[in-house]
Amino acid sequence: MSVAGTRRLCRVGLVAVLVTALCVLTLLDSPPQLPDPPADPPPTPGGEPPGTRSIVAYSWARRLALDYRPSKECDGNGTYGTTLNTFKLTDEKWLETIPGQLFLYSAHLDLRVAGYPSLRVIGVKRGPLPTSGLFCTVWYKEEERGRAVSMEALVSTIWLDEWSETVDSYAGILVGCQLPPDAAIEPSKVYVGLEPCHQNASHSLTINGEDRNEAEERRRQFTLCIKGLDFDEDISRKIVAFVEFHRILGAEHFYFYVFNVHENVLKVLRLYERSNVIRWFNLTLPGDLPNEKIARRRFLSEDIWIKRRMELIPYNHCFYDNLHRSEFVLPIDIDEAIVPARRKNWYELLLDERIKLGRNFKDFASYAVRNVYFFPELQTRNQTDRVSIEVNSTNILPDLDYLDTIRTACISPEGDSVKSFVSTRRALTVHNHYALTTLNPSTRRAHHFDPEVVLKHHHRACDDRHLDCEVMMGDVRVDESALRYADELNRRMRTFFSDFKAFT
Repeated sequence: MSVAGTRRLCRVGLVAVLVTALCVLTLLDSPPQLPDPPADPPPTPGGEPPGTRSIVAYSWARRLALDYRPSKECDGNGTYGTTLNTFKLTDEKWLETIPGQLFLYSAHLDLRVAGYPSLRVIGVKRGPLPTSGLFCTVWYKEEERGRAVSMEALVSTIWLDEWSETVDSYAGILVGCQLPPDAAIEPSKVYVGLEPCHQNASHSLTINGEDRNEAEERRRQFTLCIKGLDFDEDISRKIVAFVEFHRILGAEHFYFYVFNVHENVLKVLRLYERSNVIRWFNLTLPGDLPNEKIARRRFLSEDIWIKRRMELIPYNHCFYDNLHRSEFVLPIDIDEAIVPARRKNWYELLLDERIKLGRNFKDFASYAVRNVYFFPELQTRNQTDRVSIEVNSTNILPDLDYLDTIRTACISPEGDSVKSFVSTRRALTVHNHYALTTLNPSTRRAHHFDPEVVLKHHHRACDDRHLDCEVMMGDVRVDESALRYADELNRRMRTFFSDFKAFT
């Protein structure tokens, strides 16, 4: 073969090698491939148009592909040693990674989308974040070695701008860190900041979680999420009534967040914690927001928008901490109760709704219950009814407003003051009323129960600043749906306080 022919052959071979290498590199840096969507069923009269489910599946796959951020190995892997175990964030602290601007609260492993493992980091930003972007550094512990990878972070605000602007204020955020798809070992720590491959593993968040397979095997149906308690008075009996009433209704676990409470309330929480009924967490505000009791109360009462935005931090922590532990989480206040009108408990309530909606049940990320008010003023006006009910209720402790029977006839409209069972399989972020954003963009945020089937009983004084009290209290109804539970609630509370005396 001539010299020219040899050179031409070498060039062809070199080009082939380069093309092959480029293809391999492209494949290595591409997002994992989702399986093909299932074939659409044949059309039925009044059903979905042909191809609808394929289009939806494709749209989600497309969004996942666009959101995917490739990871890179960090230099110095294997040299971190035991530094992965030197720092653990306590309940009441925040991890500040951009001074005065970015504060991290908790991190959670999310394996809900096959082929797209993610870390979800809950935090708070102050003002706009740097336009250059943020990066996640994720550490894995492999035997005695440490290994770190880094990727660009995806940041979304846990809020809707149409409610109020957050440009120059504090707002909750959800940070997504896309993990390598083939990682066999679960990550142990994460840092989110301005630079990739952060070097200080001790200044990072420990990733919350337990053995996922074990959690799935004993998955609960309902976990309740209760935002930051802040009470000087002794409300311990109310807390016990709240917990026991909701356990009768179907709650299996409770997450309480605590700013400030009476010592007797702490004793109640600790006793429930010993029996694994609840978990409770000390709660603080991030950055330069006040944490002294009086100053914090004054600040939150004066800036209602920051108050509402900060309430979403514990709700979303509760949601992600129960991602693989519970089927639904229910953000709720201690002056509320979701009471079925006909069914005995929430399991039966949701089962009826599954049957009613069929396969469309899974089109929603949350299932909302509309609100009615049981103002204490109404019970006072109807004292005769209340006394007769107390006598028939085996002498229940007198301050149990969960058994009140006089409510407003007016039912709050859909979306207003509702509380929801939020699906841990289909929601992405949580508001105190319903799912705020959904994991799959085609999923709808909320389905509303028929108020004839279930209502949220709201036991609070009427506030003339926000409600037309005269009109609302002029039209009332007798509602005895909660009285079915009186005897069992009485027994449960007596048992608890008997144990409580022994414990204290």
